[in-house]
Amino acid sequence: MSEITIKFEIDEEKAVKIAKILHEQFENRKGIFSDYSMPEYIYPRNLVPGSKEHALYFTYIISIDYMTDAEKLWKKARGAYELYPKRFTPKKILQFSDNTVKTFVRRLGARFAPEAAKTWKKISKILLEKYDGDPRNITPQPLTVNEIKAKLQEFPYLRGNKLSNFYIRAMGETGLFKVKNLHELDIPVDKQVARFTFYTGVVKIKAQKYQGCVNDDPIKSLIEEAWRKAAKKLGIPPWKLDEPIWTIGSKLCTKRKCKQCPIENLCNKTKGIKFKENTIIWENGTNQIRF
Repeated sequence: MSEITIKFEIDEEKAVKIAKILHEQFENRKGIFSDYSMPEYIYPRNLVPGSKEHALYFTYIISIDYMTDAEKLWKKARGAYELYPKRFTPKKILQFSDNTVKTFVRRLGARFAPEAAKTWKKISKILLEKYDGDPRNITPQPLTVNEIKAKLQEFPYLRGNKLSNFYIRAMGETGLFKVKNLHELDIPVDKQVARFTFYTGVVKIKAQKYQGCVNDDPIKSLIEEAWRKAAKKLGIPPWKLDEPIWTIGSKLCTKRKCKQCPIENLCNKTKGIKFKENTIIWENGTNQIRF
């Protein structure tokens, strides 16, 4: 039986053109981004930016920002924190029963509440035993992205390909982590980023059929490479493209609302691609078809 080789192609020129438009419009809050605020950066009214509590809030919520409606998750988290700030502390979480924590994270919108509850318990234990209950102590001195990722290996979910980049970006951008090379951090790859990347034709699948997880290689590395190279050409960190790409992927690409998209004239509008959870499914054709 012959082995089928799956080939991929990155359109670097297209990636640069798209990245330039998105970055400019996002930074200046133009077009679809005119009233946009990053959901993770809309804080509870009783949260002090830069504080230990801020670091804990990010740590717990990002650890369950997996296969969820992110905007709803952060909105519910803000409300919950304003009412029950102590529930976002390691000591209090470890005092609660497993069922209490499970109920709490389910109400926040965690997709897999039993696992999310275990995650919060384990994170709390690690933070108390190794970091004096303060995530900022993960980087007492400036560390590289890879050094931080090595430390995150014992943290459930935060060590994952997507969440580790998201977590380091959020913590680094707000000064909660000291990161030597934050400018080199890749874009966090999830379903929405993958959807945008493949729909636009920045990455193409050159085969009749393909199926794979967007969080794993080769898909993850291809998407990271495409936007890393585009960002380098523009002189910006790759993670700066995360929010604009994720926003269009989740709000427009999911429903093919192409007319509202600022890069419609650059988009291949690829057909034949479907997403089932975090799995990309490509069928019926090697050509990128416009409609």
